Amino acid sequence: MGTHAQLGVKFPDGKISGCYVHYDGHTLGQRIQHYLDTHTMTNLVLLIDQAQTVGGIRSFHCPPLASLIEKDCTPVTQFLNDNTPHVIDEDTWGNGEWAEAYFWLVDYETGEVFVDRSIA
Repeated sequence: MGTHAQLGVKFPDGKISGCYVHYDGHTLGQRIQHYLDTHTMTNLVLLIDQAQTVGGIRSFHCPPLASLIEKDCTPVTQFLNDNTPHVIDEDTWGNGEWAEAYFWLVDYETGEVFVDRSIA
């Protein structure tokens, strides 16, 4: 079952770069933290930028389905690959345009992960 979410990074100047995430929004916090532990904040920002160009993310930093057979649980991110870009910024953050249930925001400076619509 899909639980839609928004994933964003809030920069020191208050700007937000975010994208739509289609599946497993309720467990996104744990996967964001793991991603940050194994990658960099810059990698997350670049991933979000890439997702914006294809409509968003289908699943973020999850073991691939093939891992059940191949025993390879290396997390991957799958993109929606829509023809329509979808950019979420500080003006559209938290609006729930696609009925998102979760709003995951990462502070660029501290790496702290919040689940909240508010950007204050």
